[in-house]
Amino acid sequence: NWHFVSRGSPSGLATPPDGTLWAWGYNSSGWLGLGNTTPVSSPVQVGSLTNWNLIACGGYHTIATKTDGTLWAWGDNVGVGCLGLGDLISRSSPVQVGTLTNWNSIAGGYYRTSAIKTDGTLWICGYNGHGELGLNDIIHRSSPVQVGTLSNWNLIACGRYHTIAKQSY
Repeated sequence: NWHFVSRGSPSGLATPPDGTLWAWGYNSSGWLGLGNTTPVSSPVQVGSLTNWNLIACGGYHTIATKTDGTLWAWGDNVGVGCLGLGDLISRSSPVQVGTLTNWNSIAGGYYRTSAIKTDGTLWICGYNGHGELGLNDIIHRSSPVQVGTLSNWNLIACGRYHTIAKQSY
């Protein structure tokens, strides 16, 4: 009865229909969101909240949205800001990214986070050593920045060294 499942490096996270969040696996930098770095071999509930919506695992971090449209991140910030919190500090518990409540779709990549807002704009942060952020440079970003000016994005996915997105027409 899992609603949504995501797999990261050596870990997994899932949400059942009740809106809780569960995690298991390797936990080196706290990417399970349990407030520690202890690995767990079977699903453990992350906190007690029941309003988790979407989850996505990146290389060594996790991002999620809640039903109120907020964006959350935790895990290894890898010194490039993939958590989108405006710094390079890793977190072992979920932390809200900014204060906006219009995050609609998310994807985790190798050391980066990608998201689409309800207005159809595309946002990204983290590692950009090969231009993965789509910003025509190779500068890492520690806070989400908009990619271009289009507002008709509806799907996003990340690979190790690339990001792809689909527009609606």
